[in-house]
Amino acid sequence: MKRRVFYVDVVRAFACLLVVMSHVFAPVCAAMNHYPRPVWWIFNLFDSFIRPSAALYVMISGKLFLGSSREDSYLRFVWNRYSRVFLPFFTWSMIYAFYNAREEGTPWAPGLAVLQFLKGPTEYHLWFMYLILGLYLVMPAMRRFVRWAPPQGLAGALALWMGFLVVNFLFPGYARWGFVTILLSYGGYAILGYALDKANTLHPKTGVALCLCAGIVVFNAAATYVSTIRRGGTLDERFYFGAAPLVALQAAAMFLLLKNVDEDSFAFKNARLRAVVTRLGRNSYNIYLNHALFIWLFTQGTLGFILSHNTGSSPWVGVPLTGAAVLACSLGLTLLLQRIPIISTLFVITPPLDSGTPITGS
Repeated sequence: MKRRVFYVDVVRAFACLLVVMSHVFAPVCAAMNHYPRPVWWIFNLFDSFIRPSAALYVMISGKLFLGSSREDSYLRFVWNRYSRVFLPFFTWSMIYAFYNAREEGTPWAPGLAVLQFLKGPTEYHLWFMYLILGLYLVMPAMRRFVRWAPPQGLAGALALWMGFLVVNFLFPGYARWGFVTILLSYGGYAILGYALDKANTLHPKTGVALCLCAGIVVFNAAATYVSTIRRGGTLDERFYFGAAPLVALQAAAMFLLLKNVDEDSFAFKNARLRAVVTRLGRNSYNIYLNHALFIWLFTQGTLGFILSHNTGSSPWVGVPLTGAAVLACSLGLTLLLQRIPIISTLFVITPPLDSGTPITGS
C-alpha cells in the first residue's frame, strides 16, 4: 500500500481552519469604525495571517498531482477529478442560490440558478471551486513541464510567476481580473508546492520561515490599516489579495513550516490529535463547501438562536465560539452525509486517497 503523507493533511486541515475562522470574523475587519481600535487591530492581524489559505490548498494540489507518478491520459486525469468534485459543487451552489432567493424574498427559479452557476459563484466563497476546476484542466500540461524542467527551469518559471504577481500588484489595471488572470495568478502556487515538497525538510531554518511569515503578517496588517484609514474606515484588501507578492512569500513560509509537522512531531505521535488532523484534512473541501450555510443559520437566527462574531457582546467571545460551532457542524454534516447512499454522491466530495497518515500503530 502506498505510504501516505501526514503533512498533506496538516496543510489541508490548517487551511480549512483558516477559511472558517476568517469568514466568521470578517465582519469585524470590515467595520473598523464600529469597534475599539485595539480590537480591530488584533483581528486585522488575524486577517493578515489567514490570507494564504487558498494558496495552501493549491500548493497541496501541486504537490499531489504534479508529483504523481501515475500515467493517466488527459481525459482520464480530468474525469477522475471532475467526477469527485463537480456534482457536490453544483448541489451546494444550488442550495446557496435557493437560500439567497429566500432571503431576497424572490421566487426560486431553478433555471436562473443554473444560469447563475454557469456565470459565476452563487455564494462568495465558491469562487475557489471554479479555480480548482480550471486548474485541473491545465494540470496535465504543468505535470509534463515539471517532469521535463531542470531545477533551473523550475526556478525560472517561479521567478516569472512572481514577476507577474508583482506587475499585477503594482499596476492593478494592467491586466483585467478575469478568470484567466486568476488562473495564472494562482496556478504558480501549484508549481511552488511541487518544488517545496521536493526540498529537504528545513528544521534548522524554521526560525527563518517563522520570521519571514511574522514580518509579512505585520507589514501587510500595517499597510492595510493605513490604506483603510485613508478610505474612511472602509477595508482596503489590496495587500491581502491571495495572489499578492508578499502573500505568496507568506504562503511559501507557511508551507515549509507545516511540512515540518511530520512523523517526529507531537501532532503525529498523539493518536487522538493525529485522528482529528486527518479527519479535518480529508474532509476539508466538504467543510469549505458547506460552512457558509452554518454561518448563515447561526448569524441570522434561523435555528431559534443567534450565534455570531458579536455573541457575548465581544468578538473575543463570539468569534471562537461561532468558529468552533461552524467547524463542528460542518464536519458533522459531512460525516453524516457520507453514510447515506446516493445522497453522499450529490453532497459530498469523496475524500482523497492520496494523503493522510501511514497505517501504523497508535
